[in-house]
Amino acid sequence: MDQQSFALRLIIHYVGDIHQPLHTTALVNDHYPHGDAGGNYEHMDPVIDGVSTLHSVWDSVGYQYTGYASLPFDAASWTENGARTSAMVDPYPVDVAKLHNGNFTEWANEGYSNSVNYVYKDFADGQKSVDQAYKTQATDISKSRIMYGGRRLANLMISIFGTTKTSSVASYL
Repeated sequence: MDQQSFALRLIIHYVGDIHQPLHTTALVNDHYPHGDAGGNYEHMDPVIDGVSTLHSVWDSVGYQYTGYASLPFDAASWTENGARTSAMVDPYPVDVAKLHNGNFTEWANEGYSNSVNYVYKDFADGQKSVDQAYKTQATDISKSRIMYGGRRLANLMISIFGTTKTSSVASYL
């Protein structure tokens, strides 16, 4: 059971990661001939609420969710995060035709496309901060990716466990 629990946790983690654009790419150029580690070498100044790199701008969904969550979640944290997610449903709808269930390459390609067209497009090497328009764009893209990631993860769990075994998924966690 421990191996199955660990495997399930990895699946959940990887599905989440593949939906964050800077987890699927790195900038390679003259300044970063070996890559910028998915934006981790692009340092922000000043550091705001722990957001210190371009990567963390995207991880924090445009500075909206900074810092680290207290784990494990208590009831209030589950309620708060459930409300945040529910608030994303209407503004960031999922197009079922674009789910590409189980097509992990397509999911990674979406992240790459977002990196090229948004993350790095208006960001210069050595830039130390991002403006409000960039933060807004990062927030919108990230929240949309969260919605697709959640839907894809749910579909993946159904393909693994079936639709009648919801309690068995919880037993692995």
